[in-house]
Amino acid sequence: MKILLVDDEPKILRQVTILLESHGIEVRSADNVKALICFNKKNSFQPDVIILDRILEGVDSLNHLSDIKSSYHNVPILILSAIDTAYEKASALNAGADDYLSKPFSSEELLARLRSLARRQKLFSQEMELVIGNLKIQKDQRIVTVEGAGPLDLSNKEFQIFYLFCSHPGRILSKESLLSHVWQSSEEVESKVVEATINNLRRKLEAKGAKIQIKNARNAGYWLET
Repeated sequence: MKILLVDDEPKILRQVTILLESHGIEVRSADNVKALICFNKKNSFQPDVIILDRILEGVDSLNHLSDIKSSYHNVPILILSAIDTAYEKASALNAGADDYLSKPFSSEELLARLRSLARRQKLFSQEMELVIGNLKIQKDQRIVTVEGAGPLDLSNKEFQIFYLFCSHPGRILSKESLLSHVWQSSEEVESKVVEATINNLRRKLEAKGAKIQIKNARNAGYWLET
């Protein structure tokens, strides 16, 4: 199991890391939300679960859950918090958290919660396997296989764009939408990167004999056609 631990208290980071690693769990850490999102852009580490402290540097991390989920698609988030009320737990779950554990907590309960979330995520990933045309897309492994021709060699961004298309077949996705979902920004990245990435993706699909096409219309966007 791989865990990404986010907490601004060095003592908590150290204690939880030691606990998890003693049970054979691989751990990476960050101390704020910005570092968490940047971590995903700079590293190939794909966590099974994110442990997120409720208050980071005086800021409620629930306010950033949508940004975190955009960066870590379908990775379950376990909130740790010193606030232990039914209302706050409900607020966290309604905001998009997958589980909520109040401090102080027992080692056994934390490990049990993590294993439960990881199992749930594995089942979800298996259910999310897509078959479109003569292609099979395995999101958890980031593999796209063309029947009779083998897997496509896709970059991380190419896979993210392609999975987005496959999740919404026939739906027109604007350039701005693709920038927002795949690069998490429409300002920091030049818009031409979308065209270049899609052109590379088209060439790879055609070379493998994929029976689908990525279409586009001026001033509208792109869509997948089978």
